[in-house]
Amino acid sequence: MCEETMEALARAVDLRVLELPEGCDPARMFGVRKRGSDFVLVPFWSGVGREMPIGITPPDGCCAIAFESGGWAAPLDDDVGVTIRPSQHPARRRMHSTTVMYGEGGADITIVRCADEPPQVMRDGVGVIPELMRACWESRRDDV
Repeated sequence: MCEETMEALARAVDLRVLELPEGCDPARMFGVRKRGSDFVLVPFWSGVGREMPIGITPPDGCCAIAFESGGWAAPLDDDVGVTIRPSQHPARRRMHSTTVMYGEGGADITIVRCADEPPQVMRDGVGVIPELMRACWESRRDDV
């Protein structure tokens, strides 16, 4: 799929996830299956994101996987450092993110929402969560 199509899908997945009842765990993973011109979300894992097990495999028939999580966001210090946890920062705000991973090599698009600001679209995530997602996506049994 082209980048514009995948960004549209990531935005649609984000909106659909926001409509779901809140889960018991802080993070959830879904398989994304195309159904005609629409899609369905297939839940397949929940827990603490950084503790996602290595070796988890997406459901068959998925064109992508999605990771959903919430938390706190806070401004960086003037020297672009972090001296206090976002959850303890006086200017903290609630945030929600949905990352969709797809394609060969695990391309990703993340939709980040902070408070009442418009959603931000980010690509090429780095860190523990994108790496765990990439390992999951690369372990899929079929290629849609």
